[in-house]
Amino acid sequence: MRTMAERSRLMNTNHSMAFSWNLVTRNFRAHDQLRSKLRQKLGKLELHLQRFPHDAVHLHVGLEKHPKRELFTARLVLRVPSNILSSQKCAADPVPALDGAIKTLLRQLAGLKSELRREALWKRKARRAELRAAKLLRFAPDPMGVGTGPQNESDVIREMIEQNHSQLLRYVRRQYWHEATLGEIPPGAIDARAVVDEVARQVLTAPEKKPAELGFLLWFYMLARQELARRCKALKAQAREMVALEEPLILPEDAEAAAGYEPEQPLDIIEQTLEPPVVEAKNLIPDPHTAPPDEVVAQKDLLEQMQRTANSWLKPEREAFELYFVEGFEPEEIGMVLGVSTKHANELLVSIRRRMRETLLAQGDGRRFESNPAQANQPINSLQS
Repeated sequence: MRTMAERSRLMNTNHSMAFSWNLVTRNFRAHDQLRSKLRQKLGKLELHLQRFPHDAVHLHVGLEKHPKRELFTARLVLRVPSNILSSQKCAADPVPALDGAIKTLLRQLAGLKSELRREALWKRKARRAELRAAKLLRFAPDPMGVGTGPQNESDVIREMIEQNHSQLLRYVRRQYWHEATLGEIPPGAIDARAVVDEVARQVLTAPEKKPAELGFLLWFYMLARQELARRCKALKAQAREMVALEEPLILPEDAEAAAGYEPEQPLDIIEQTLEPPVVEAKNLIPDPHTAPPDEVVAQKDLLEQMQRTANSWLKPEREAFELYFVEGFEPEEIGMVLGVSTKHANELLVSIRRRMRETLLAQGDGRRFESNPAQANQPINSLQS
């Protein structure tokens, strides 16, 4: 028989490797039988969540009783790495209300399947192998303690913003670095953190403004791009109205540092961007099934080289390059962020691949793509998998 300490340790392990969830009730108290039925019904969602790391998923369950009538409202808010799904149903009893809300959420998850297959995290070979070998992940046996976890949908959205804050910050800094390097705006004139903070403010103030066709993460990127463009436009307008008495000389390396970009260590930034915060350290340990070290180094060199080369491209191509080869978005998603059609986004990627081949062939590195043409059609982050 297990000792009390062993049982406690086993329980903690099960909780640490399970999907988290919390329950918030209003105007009534959820008895143990209702909690048990609720946990049983969550099993219907588990099979649809296996592609995600356990700590990248959270389910908020809200149950509210009408103050004057026998009417219960069940609201579910599910956070996954790239989106937030929600459903709401009402019934004379909390159990049927939960049933209806879970069925609606299941339909939303089914519609998300094609998107899950394109997730940058899923493209990583190590992640796919881990999922095949892992046991079925389940929701924790019990919800989080009372008062802990997100208490409403706004809290769920806030958590998602916090999880992706550094990723969005790096994206804004890279775009700003391009603008400053090209001399479009002065270095240090825009605070990248302020841009991301404004995105968070807009999202939390009016989450209902999210376009239906966009996931929340994609919406974050679109808003970040729009806010940076707005601030750049305001600076350019201000510069046209001012008469410069002196033109300060700014060294290129100072301009890059002021823009939040360190040219001597660009790969450190890119590696952090490509590595989702939920990936564990063991996933980074090489194994016999991964690419040889010299090939990985060559791929990183390629990424660094092409990022610098992209600075001389037209802005739409440069932005499409960043979103596809660095952030891992698909053509349809790139079109949504840039405000163009999927056809146009694909045309941009065709042009980018042609430019990449021409650059590499001119430098004698194009033989890698000649021997393996399919490699040029993959995001660089998937090549590093």
